[in-house]
Amino acid sequence: MRQTRRVASLLICLLVGAPAAIHGLSDVPASAEIQEDTAGQVTINDDPTSNTTDTQLSISATIFSGVPGPRECRGSVMATLDVAPPPAGGGRTAAACYNLPSPAGCGNFVANKADGCEARLFAEPNCAMYTNTAVFIPEPRAVGGRWRSISVQCGIPPPDPDSLGKPPLADLMTNVKKGPKSARARRSAADAVDAAAAAAAAVLP
Repeated sequence: MRQTRRVASLLICLLVGAPAAIHGLSDVPASAEIQEDTAGQVTINDDPTSNTTDTQLSISATIFSGVPGPRECRGSVMATLDVAPPPAGGGRTAAACYNLPSPAGCGNFVANKADGCEARLFAEPNCAMYTNTAVFIPEPRAVGGRWRSISVQCGIPPPDPDSLGKPPLADLMTNVKKGPKSARARRSAADAVDAAAAAAAAVLP
């Protein structure tokens, strides 16, 4: 029995004195700042000057033969366009027209918003019979339609909100007056007032 107790005590001492698991810091970026307080706690602060979310995207358009699905385009890839970025000093690029081998039904138009790219969609070859405009965005969002050619242009500045003016129905919405209450609504309000008065009278001596 004493032998068993000694073995158990030795195991407990070994478990209590065992060192904690060591986690490697190999995945921490070189620009991160590591701070250690007096209690042995380590805090890792990323470099505030680094911006990992701002990723420079290439300007591309992927055209599909199918139609838009719930999240992405269906069908096979008909064409992939890699567009040159606009000049660094600003200014629009010349519009380039691209004919497709057959009618397309969906497309992804991906680029940074700062590139200011848009694709004008046409129902006929040689960029004839305009149907819609697709704006390049930083995610592959499905754009549906039916077109045979597209015209791509970049370096388009964003619209000035002040130059757009107020929406056409803005004044009408502010001048909308509430209509008269229905008879049922008036009865409900009157019943609520009567119930409150009755409750107050019951409380008073």
